[in-house]
Amino acid sequence: MKQNSWYMRFFAVVIAGILAAINFSCAKNNGDIGVWFGLWKVSSITVDGTADHKYKGNMFFAFQNTAFEQKIVADDHSTMQEVGVWEESGGKIVVTFPDSRYEPADGYMLGGGERNELSYEVISSTRINLTLVTPQEKTVVYALEKW
Repeated sequence: MKQNSWYMRFFAVVIAGILAAINFSCAKNNGDIGVWFGLWKVSSITVDGTADHKYKGNMFFAFQNTAFEQKIVADDHSTMQEVGVWEESGGKIVVTFPDSRYEPADGYMLGGGERNELSYEVISSTRINLTLVTPQEKTVVYALEKW
């Protein structure tokens, strides 16, 4: 009987440890960021209504809690990542890159060191258009698809 009791306690401790690890490993966002959460592929970019033919379809945006990531995947599968913060406010999302080491690459219109205000149109839970008016008064539309 004593040996059974030891196994039961050991089993209970192992189960409690597993449950604690699962509980503490889950992201706790203190709020739902809704449709934004996750990885989005930039399927196309238009500038002033004209498709950007230089864009290779290799850029992704990721949203989690307040973190924003822009990732560009090269032909050799290497990646270039820019990391910033984002918030949703007044029908827009605002993306900033407070650390100059992780600012966006030239040519993709999001400005490092500045406040990027993008209006959005939710087409469905898997498609969103983000619109940015640059300091040069260009209107850039990023068509996103949930990835």
